[in-house]
Amino acid sequence: MTEAFFYYLWKYQLFHSPLHTTEGEEITIIKPGQLNTDSGPDFFNAKIQIGNTLWVGNVEIHVRSSDWNRHHHESDPAYNNTILHVVFECDKLVKTQDLQTLKCLELKGKFDSQSLEKYEYLLHNKNWIPCAHQLEEINEFDWSNWLERLAIERLENKSTSVTQILESTLMDWEMAFFISISGYFGQKINQLPFQILARSVHPNILAKHKDQLFQIEAILFGQAGLLEEANDENYHQKLKKEYEFLSKKYKLVPMPKHLWKYMRLRPAAFPDIRIAQLAHLMSHSDFLFSKILETKELKPLHQLFESQASEFWNTHYRFDVKSSSKIKKLGVASRMGLLINAVIPFLFVYGKNKGESKYEDRALEFLSEIKTEKNQITKNFSELGKKPKNALESQAMIELKTQYCDYKKCLDCKVGLSILKK
Repeated sequence: MTEAFFYYLWKYQLFHSPLHTTEGEEITIIKPGQLNTDSGPDFFNAKIQIGNTLWVGNVEIHVRSSDWNRHHHESDPAYNNTILHVVFECDKLVKTQDLQTLKCLELKGKFDSQSLEKYEYLLHNKNWIPCAHQLEEINEFDWSNWLERLAIERLENKSTSVTQILESTLMDWEMAFFISISGYFGQKINQLPFQILARSVHPNILAKHKDQLFQIEAILFGQAGLLEEANDENYHQKLKKEYEFLSKKYKLVPMPKHLWKYMRLRPAAFPDIRIAQLAHLMSHSDFLFSKILETKELKPLHQLFESQASEFWNTHYRFDVKSSSKIKKLGVASRMGLLINAVIPFLFVYGKNKGESKYEDRALEFLSEIKTEKNQITKNFSELGKKPKNALESQAMIELKTQYCDYKKCLDCKVGLSILKK
C-alpha cells in the first residue's frame, strides 16, 4: 500500500459517502485541489466544507496519520495551510507548526477493496509491462488518444536537450541544428565527439564552400583531428594540405583525435564514414534548417538527407583500412532515424519557441507519415495486440515503456487508470 494509491483515490474521489472526520464532523468535498509534484503539501487549493465551515487550503495524504511527524511536517511552516489530513488509518491526531490540530479523514473501509487489489497486482507482477494481460481490453479510441498524448510528451522531453544546445549557441538556430544532426551521425557511441566537431566550425564557414565537397571534407576531417598523423594515401595527403590552408584562413583549432571510438561499431558506422557523409550533406545543403522550415511534405524532407561518402570511401572504412568496393550511403533507416530523433524534435521546439503552432503540428504530421520503427519495444507491444501504425505511435510506445511502465507509474497512465476504474 502506497501513498500514490491514495493520491489516486483522492484525485478521482473514489470513496464511499458520507464522509466524516475522526471527530464526527461531516465532510463535503467541493474541490479536491491540484496534485503537487514538488515539495510541500500533496494537493493545493482544495475547497472543503467541514461541519458548518468552508475551508480553502491544502490537503496532505499519508498511509498513517503518524507519518505526518515521521516526515517532520509538524515543524515545517509550509504545511500550516493544510486544511485536511487524509489517511488510510488515523493512529494519531497531529498538529501543524503553528500548533493547530489537523482535522483527519480516515479512508479505511471507505473505498472498493478491488481497486487496491488491482493496483497491488500492477505494482508487483513481473510481466514485461504491468498491464500485459489486460492491455488488449483497452479500446482503440482511448489507446490512440493516449498514444498521441505520449508522442507529444516524448517530443517535449526531447525539447530539453534541443533547448540546451540552442542556449549554448545564443539562439543561433542554424548552428544549433548543425550540432543536433551531427550528434545523430555519431549515434550513441560518438554522439558527443560529433557535437564537439560541429561546435568547432560554424556552418556559415561550410556554406562558403557549398558545392566544393573536397574542401568541406578537409575542414571536417581536419577539425576531427584525423589528418594529423602521417598517411601514405594520396587522398589523405591532399586533404591535409587543403586543411592547413583553410585552418589558417578561418583560425580553426582541431579537436583531440582520441575522442573518437571504434570499438563495437559496425564498419559502416565508423566516424570516418559518418564524417564523409556529413560533409556530403553540408556540401549540398547550406542553411539547412531554413530549408526544413520551408519543407511541408515528408518526401522532399527525406530527400534533403540523401547523403553518401565520396569515392575514396567506396573502398575504405578508415583512411588506413580498406574495404570491398561499396558505395557508403546513409541508408533509409538511418535517414528516418535522423528525422525522428533530430529533425522533427528541432522543428517542434522551433514552433514552441516562436509561438507558431503550425511547426508543432507539422512535426506531428511528419511523425504520423513515417513508417513505424522496428525495435524490441514495438515488437513486444505488437505481440500484446497493440501494433503501432506509424512512427508517431512507435515513439509514443517508447515513451510509455521507458517513462511509465518501467517505473510502475500506472496511476499516471491512462491504461492503468482504465484498468483500475473497471
